[in-house]
Amino acid sequence: KVKNVPIGDSMVLGNPDAPVTIIKWTDFQWPYCAKSVRLIDDILDMHPNDVKVVIKNYPLNFHKQAKDAAKVALAANKQKICGPSKNESCYKDMYHLIFCGTTEKVAVNECNAWRKLKTNPDLPYEYAAELGLDIVKLKQDAKDPALDALIKKENLELSNNFERKSVPKFLVAGREPKGRDLTTFSNMIKAKLAELKK
Repeated sequence: KVKNVPIGDSMVLGNPDAPVTIIKWTDFQWPYCAKSVRLIDDILDMHPNDVKVVIKNYPLNFHKQAKDAAKVALAANKQKICGPSKNESCYKDMYHLIFCGTTEKVAVNECNAWRKLKTNPDLPYEYAAELGLDIVKLKQDAKDPALDALIKKENLELSNNFERKSVPKFLVAGREPKGRDLTTFSNMIKAKLAELKK
C-alpha cells in the first residue's frame, strides 16, 4: 500500500527536485536512528540526482533532550552559511553533528555523539558554535512556536500512517521497506524510477 505523506515544511536532504522521495522519521536520542544516518548518506551518494530524503521528527517522550535537539537543528535552517555545507541549509550539518559528532561520513558503530545529549542538553549549541552560527539568533529561532507545531504535525503523520509507532520509520516512494539496508532501499528506488519512465 502506498502512503501519501506530504513533505510540508519538513527538512529535505539531497536534491529537492529529485523524482523519488524517502521519508525518515527520527529521534536524536535513539541508537537505531543514529545507525541509519550512514544508510541515508550512502543512498544520497548512490542516487544524487534521483533521491531526496525528507527528515521528520518523532521525539520519544522518554528522551528528554530529543525534542529540543530537533528544534535547534530546525532553527539552524534559518542560517544559510555554515560549516562544510557552505551556502546550503545548516540543518544538514547539525543533523550529522548531533547524531555523529562530525559532518564527515562515519561507520555505523562510530555514530555515537547523540549519547552525550543525556548529560549535556546544550550539546547542539556547542556544535552550532563550531559551525559559526549566530547562537543568539539560533536560541531565539529555536523558541519559535512554529517549530513545536511542525514537530507535532510530523508526529501525527507517523501515528496516523503506521500501527507500529517506532523510529526510525521509513517510506521509500510511499512504501515501507522490508529491510533497513542499502540493497533493499536501492532496489526500491530503481523500481520507482523504472515505473516513472513508463
